[in-house]
Amino acid sequence: MPVVVIGAGKVAHAAHLREMRDLPELLRPAAVIDPDPAHTDAVRSGFPAGTAVCTTPVGAVRAGARAALVCTPWWTHRDLVLECLELGLPVLCEKPVALDLAELDELAAAERRTGVPVAAGYMKRHDPVVARFLDHGREQLAAARRISADIHDPNAPHQVEHLLPYPPPPFGPQPPPARAALARALGPDSTPEQREAYARGLGGSLVHQVNLVHAILRPDPEGGGRRLYGRLLDATGWSGTSAVSARWRPDDDLLVDLTHLRLPGHRRYRETLEFVAEDSVATLALPSPYARDEAATLHIDTWDAGSGLATRRTYTAEPGRTGFRRQLAAWARAVRGDAGAVPLPGLAEVREDTLAVREAALNLR
Repeated sequence: MPVVVIGAGKVAHAAHLREMRDLPELLRPAAVIDPDPAHTDAVRSGFPAGTAVCTTPVGAVRAGARAALVCTPWWTHRDLVLECLELGLPVLCEKPVALDLAELDELAAAERRTGVPVAAGYMKRHDPVVARFLDHGREQLAAARRISADIHDPNAPHQVEHLLPYPPPPFGPQPPPARAALARALGPDSTPEQREAYARGLGGSLVHQVNLVHAILRPDPEGGGRRLYGRLLDATGWSGTSAVSARWRPDDDLLVDLTHLRLPGHRRYRETLEFVAEDSVATLALPSPYARDEAATLHIDTWDAGSGLATRRTYTAEPGRTGFRRQLAAWARAVRGDAGAVPLPGLAEVREDTLAVREAALNLR
């Protein structure tokens, strides 16, 4: 499937493009759109079969693109995705697809009108070990008492510099277009601290874990299932909003507790999720999303109070079977309409997740 890569920056080079090189039977970059010649030159050198450099999605369609991978900064997604839908290009959009509920509603309306799908870049959902964690959570949901996630994230250049063909961008303040978009998304009464936490710790990172929790709780737009939005207990930011935590209580028996810490001094990313039920604990450890030589590990511990017997089941996957790779493969098959292809998470899930993290941002203390 020929695709246009819109935005050849950090996430494109550190994840999508290097996976695409190993999936030539499924995907190829027919075109690339990026204002930086160093970025586009790196794409063309990595795919010697030929990748056109374009300035608009219209030009990419003329170059043969039949789908779009959108990896630009989040505040540019609305205009780009709308243009792709009008051109008939199915979209896989990096998260967050949007942090503005009005923009999400506009995208959903365009998706319905054009009949062209938008898939969200929730790559963790495609990791086979994560999928087993979600299955276990759904099976044990009636006995669930707590779901938690704890993330130690360097979010610093050293995390990806070995994967990029150019110096990685430094971590810095939000640019003016992002600040304007955040003001629209959260409203004029929101504080700078709330906007920063929304763009990064909550909407930029924890939205992944919110999506995983929702995948266990199975909320839907019609109101079925348990959900996080409307059940927030508290949200806290500290250390200049480089740390953020939010806690929800979907019902009287279940607590959801998610924390993200930006720790530039840490050399490695660490993410741990835990699902605690009445007679079992499932612990999921995830490496950096950019790692290909490591895999997720899941331990499921159960015990019988009567006999005193305990059981541990451990699951892992071969290195290289990353969420990014499996997401690209699943997307290609879905767009092509292959038999048995499963649709990827879409805008309805994105909206549900955004409601939760936006509520946390507006109540940040």
